[in-house]
Amino acid sequence: MPTESPVRIAIVDDDQILLDSLRDFFDAVGIEAITHSSAEAFLAAHSDDVDCVLADLKMPGMSGIDLLQRIVAAGGPPVCMMTSFADNHTKTKASSLGAAGFLEKPIRSSELLDFIKRSCPRHT
Repeated sequence: MPTESPVRIAIVDDDQILLDSLRDFFDAVGIEAITHSSAEAFLAAHSDDVDCVLADLKMPGMSGIDLLQRIVAAGGPPVCMMTSFADNHTKTKASSLGAAGFLEKPIRSSELLDFIKRSCPRHT
């Protein structure tokens, strides 16, 4: 009987330390994390074979909101926005554009796992 592949998450953020931290956390809990340092890098990699995306809101070049809109328009995976600069207007805008979640940095591991459980049906 074939084994099911692990949940795959794309993490898009311009902070390499955060990318490394999140990848290490997800590796420890059996989730495959693919990191990208920009929205453009994520799109160029054709990362449409992931189960969900964690994306920083404010990045140089294409913003997280622009990336969210591109993923939603393409019928892509659920996207959770991450930011240190959360306000109600930004949360409302992200939600209205199709964000599946919104996490404020610093992010707690329990919040990450809750998002995965809600957004990635293959996660058990």
